[in-house]
Amino acid sequence: MDQSARYADLSLKEEDLIKGGKHILVAYKMKPKAGYGYLEAAAHFAAESSTGTNVEVCTTDEFTKGVDALVYYIDEATEDMRIAYPIDLFDRNVTDGRMMIVSFLTLVIGNNQGMGDIEHAKIHDFYVPERAIQLFDGPAKDISDMWRILGRPVVNGGYIAGTIIKPKLGLRPEPFAHAAYQFWLGGDFIKNDEPQGNQVFAPMKKVIPLVADAMKRAQDETGQPKLFSANITADDHYEMCARADYILETFGADADKVAFLVDGFVGGPGMITTARRQYPNQYLHYHRAGHGMITSPSAKRGYTAFVLAKISRLQGASGIHVGTMGYGKMEGDATDKLIAYMIERDECQGPVYFQKWYGMKPTTPIISGGMNALRLPGFFENLGHGNVINTSGGGSYGHIDSPAAGAISLRQSY
Repeated sequence: MDQSARYADLSLKEEDLIKGGKHILVAYKMKPKAGYGYLEAAAHFAAESSTGTNVEVCTTDEFTKGVDALVYYIDEATEDMRIAYPIDLFDRNVTDGRMMIVSFLTLVIGNNQGMGDIEHAKIHDFYVPERAIQLFDGPAKDISDMWRILGRPVVNGGYIAGTIIKPKLGLRPEPFAHAAYQFWLGGDFIKNDEPQGNQVFAPMKKVIPLVADAMKRAQDETGQPKLFSANITADDHYEMCARADYILETFGADADKVAFLVDGFVGGPGMITTARRQYPNQYLHYHRAGHGMITSPSAKRGYTAFVLAKISRLQGASGIHVGTMGYGKMEGDATDKLIAYMIERDECQGPVYFQKWYGMKPTTPIISGGMNALRLPGFFENLGHGNVINTSGGGSYGHIDSPAAGAISLRQSY
C-alpha cells in the first residue's frame, strides 16, 4: 500500500522544521528492495516508525495524523532519506516527565530495521531541538571534574594518561592490584577492562580493597591524586547498585576519585540511565564494546559510531570511547575527530545537522585501542588538542622498562 500521501511531505523545508523546534530530525542512508519505489518505501518506513502499519485502520483520527512521522527529503541516487518525528511521539517518564533514549531507539531504529521492503537503512545523523535537549539527563560530571581532582585548571586541563589492567582476564586479586600500583607510579587513570568484574578467580570483594590500598600507596609515594574507573556492569539494576555501593564504601575518602564504567552498548540504555541517576556524583564511563556490529562502515543497518556518541551525551555519559581515529588498532580514520567535536562542544556541525547543546555538559572522548607514546603525537595533531582520557593497556604494560615507565612515556607524548 502506497502511504506517501500521508507519511511524506517533500515540500517541508529543513530550516523551517528546525526553526519550529517541534521535531527530532533523523538522516538515514536507505535502500529499498528491488521492485519497490523509493518514496513509497520511505513513506512505509516513516509509518512503521510512528503511527502507521501496512494498512489503514479504522481507529485513526485527526489527532493521530497530527503526530505522524514525515519523510521530508529523499535522494534516491545517494540513498539519503530524512524523516521528521514530532517530539510528542516519544515516551516520557511517569516519575518526572523526562524523555528516554529507549523510546527514541524504539521508534527511529526499531521495527523499521526488519521491514520486508527495505534492503537496508542506517542512521548517519540526527537533530534534537532545544525543547527535547532539556528533557534528557545529560552528563552530571565531565572532564573538568577529573582535572579538578588532579589539581589542574578546569578549562583546558589537558591529557589524562591512563591504562587498562592487562591481561584482560586471568589476573588474581594480588597481581591485579600490583599492576594498578605499578602504573599509578607514573600515570593518572586506570580502568577495569570491560569484562572484568567478579570472576571466580578474582572476586570483587577481594580485588577492590587491594586496589583501594594500591591507590593510597601510589598517592602517598607520588604526592599526586589517582583515578580509578570501576566496572559495575550487570544484568540487574540491584546488582549494579550493590557493586557501586561496595566500591564507594571500600574507597572511602578516595571515593571521589572513582568513576563507574558501564558496558552501555551491550547492557542497553537502562544501564546507563541507572548509573547516571543513582550515582550523579561519580564520573560515568561509557564503554561501547559490541558497537561495531552495527556502527562499522561495513554494516548497512543500525547507526554510526557518531550517532552512538551523540546518544551517549543525551543519556548522561561523562565519557565514551570514540576509537583511535586511525592511529591505533581500532577501525576508523582521521575524520572520526568529528565524533569528539560533537560530544565535547556546545555546538557543532555534524555530517548532516548543525547541533546546539544549549549548555548540556560535555562528554569526554576516551581514546583506547592500540595506542602508545609513539602513536599519540599524530593523534593529538589530528584532533587539535589533548583534552581527552587515553587508556593504553599494551602501551603501558608492554613497555620495555616497566608499567610506570610506560605511563611516563604517555605523559611525555603530550
